[in-house]
Amino acid sequence: MSGRQASFFTALFFISQLSSGNGSQQCGAGGDLYSIYQMMLQGHTYKSFKTAPGTPECREACLADVKCQSYNVVMFIAICELNNRTKEARPEDFVTNKDRYYMAKGPKRVPLGSIRELPAESCKEIKASKGGRVVSGKIYWMDSTRSGNSILARCDMKTEGCKDVNHFVWRRCHSCEEIRNASSHLKDGEYWIALKKNGSLLKVYCDMTTDGGRGWLLVSNVVVGNLSLLQFSEESSYHEISKCHNKSLLLTTDAMKELRTHLSFTQLRFHCSKNKGRTLHLTTAGNSSGEAVVQYFSGQTDANPKACGSFVRMNDDNSKLAADCNQWGNKEWGYPFKGKKRNLFVARVHGKYRWFLKGSSRWECDDLINNDTEHFGLSTGDFWRVFVR
Repeated sequence: MSGRQASFFTALFFISQLSSGNGSQQCGAGGDLYSIYQMMLQGHTYKSFKTAPGTPECREACLADVKCQSYNVVMFIAICELNNRTKEARPEDFVTNKDRYYMAKGPKRVPLGSIRELPAESCKEIKASKGGRVVSGKIYWMDSTRSGNSILARCDMKTEGCKDVNHFVWRRCHSCEEIRNASSHLKDGEYWIALKKNGSLLKVYCDMTTDGGRGWLLVSNVVVGNLSLLQFSEESSYHEISKCHNKSLLLTTDAMKELRTHLSFTQLRFHCSKNKGRTLHLTTAGNSSGEAVVQYFSGQTDANPKACGSFVRMNDDNSKLAADCNQWGNKEWGYPFKGKKRNLFVARVHGKYRWFLKGSSRWECDDLINNDTEHFGLSTGDFWRVFVR
């Protein structure tokens, strides 16, 4: 008999010792353990070690470790992989693997989120790990960013969202506005949201204070850093908004269109400012004219929307562009060309003022690079930002 065959039969012998068997795929062990042959939980192993074939060393290690929720055994080379999740908590990571079998710790395991050493990433996985048999309002240890810094949070198992115990931060909300509506004491900063109902969390930057603090999501952000290296990227995927807070980028029209399919935002906010110049700060109005602007910059229509009646000036706006909508080019937003880069050229008064970004040569905010027009030089910290809500 070859060594590989011997190891295979040794592994089968070990499995047979756990139970008399309930079938070819799954077997139990007194209610404490069950095994599933040629399956594994991937991506959640926190410790692995080599063990002697046919011994209960792996099982004993899992039972003795409060973090262990399940484990995989590599049959032919006898390696034990301890997992901090179960297949119930992470069904998407439970996959076929012909060289392994999966073992669950069973009902004696420490419940996910019940101790600091075993924090959950979301209320959803706590609920799944318990087969849906959970009560809303209980407090759990949470670490949604996998940072290693756990916080105590109270879960709402109906919505699968949660607050921290001081009611400051919501988890697994679908927008900055939803997070902000849950608490009136939040600061501007990065938060985790789930744009899709059953999708993964996305880290985004939320403005929780402007315009009454109603929760604005930052979707484009161009900031002057190194004056000798002016650059920004144009991103065609809305997922790139997770980089907005530390990278200069603009979403293309396609990305904005895709974003609106997942997040039904109804307003846009355009905010640019130069230290040596002025501030342009506009929010689209909550009417049909404002909706036309949202549709245009989200690529749902190619019709340039009318300017007058479509926006509201914010308190810090001192721009000449916003002072008279009748001066705008064709009295419309944007530029006559149709394309996927509409956030580059937002608005203009012909030959005088505009919001325009072009490569490293023209970064204009309520001014215009021209010999006979008003133009302000760039300074570190000048910015062009777009928010949605």
